[in-house]
Amino acid sequence: MTEVLVLTQCFRQKDDEQFFGALNEIRFGQVSDKTIDYFMTRCFEKDENLNSKYTRLFFRNIEVDVYNNQKMETIKQEGYWFYAKDVIKNRNIPCTFQIPAAVYLKIGAIVMLVRNINVEEGLCNGTIGTIILIENNAVWVMMNKKEVKIECVKEEILDCSHAVVGSRFGLPLKLAFSFTVHKAQGSTMNKAVVQFNLKAFINSLYYVSLSRVCNINDIFIIINNKFDLRTLFKSITVDSDVLEFYKKYM
Repeated sequence: MTEVLVLTQCFRQKDDEQFFGALNEIRFGQVSDKTIDYFMTRCFEKDENLNSKYTRLFFRNIEVDVYNNQKMETIKQEGYWFYAKDVIKNRNIPCTFQIPAAVYLKIGAIVMLVRNINVEEGLCNGTIGTIILIENNAVWVMMNKKEVKIECVKEEILDCSHAVVGSRFGLPLKLAFSFTVHKAQGSTMNKAVVQFNLKAFINSLYYVSLSRVCNINDIFIIINNKFDLRTLFKSITVDSDVLEFYKKYM
């Protein structure tokens, strides 16, 4: 027998009930004019005047790469390439690795772990830190207020029979001055700048992008014309099966 458990208590926005209520309207695809006006107070046409240390969220990887490369160019430090080594046993099965094939790093760069290293210590996929030292085959990163040595690790791809079809040995880090909204799922951020100038390819990403922070004042929406936000929010729809689920269990 299947038992359904519905989580109803909010922790991330527990101290900002108005923000939580506005986010729920987006989540259910029933955004009121009052809520739209509420979010319009957080709209900005450009982000040049916003703190450069705030994480930028984009809807596509190409925008993330462009922004990260621009930020790297502003760091006046020597850069180092780290190249991964691949072993592919079956060329007929595509291997998509989390560890990048190559990553260019500098002291001062913001990076993100892409593999679980030590979950008990909080060194897991998605953890963000700043590079403080670069060695030949490793880097030291300030993560969770600790100096952590990140070395190359092995990642394996298995087929349906759990046989290894490919592996990659490399540094489990990627640049994280910005990252995709999809990658940000589950993360809580102090501040976030969300680029709405490009339409999200999945409606649910609007909710994800805006709900990464705890308070409405910690979100910054970049959009060319803030009045376009009204049309955007009114166009958000929710799958009928999802709505039926909530009607039944909430």
